[in-house]
Amino acid sequence: MDAVRRGYLGLMLFIIALVLMPLLVIDYHRQTETDNGGAKSPALAGASLPAPAGGGTGASTAPVEFRPVIVTFQGVEDGQTLRGDVAITLITTGDVGPINYTLAGAPGQWLAESSPYLFSPHPGGWRTTQVSNGDYTLTATPLNAQISPRSVHFLVQNP
Repeated sequence: MDAVRRGYLGLMLFIIALVLMPLLVIDYHRQTETDNGGAKSPALAGASLPAPAGGGTGASTAPVEFRPVIVTFQGVEDGQTLRGDVAITLITTGDVGPINYTLAGAPGQWLAESSPYLFSPHPGGWRTTQVSNGDYTLTATPLNAQISPRSVHFLVQNP
């Protein structure tokens, strides 16, 4: 019975560690921004990696950089056919800052200032019925020139 209690105790400590880790990472990010004179830095630098499993002593002193990146689009994939009302957002890592959306074949640009970076030429998303049927390319370009833009190509086919 004592072994069972120890197992539950270990499991509870593990879960607590999983919950606290994101808080520690966010606090570290906040502190590094404060250490840089209050300016938002585009990357976290100077983090140490734990020693590899299987031996080794101490932590690595090699700096690790975390740069903001546009990972992918959510709500549309390359080659997909869209119709009706759709919600297209970006999946990002880090703070990529404001995003300019450009839809090839349609005039104008649309600014998404913060996450979840919704492509929203209409209230709440995009009404594909407002454009003619055909091939389109949507490009998300961060205002921060150090972050690469991302594009997706799709077909609009409304009845």
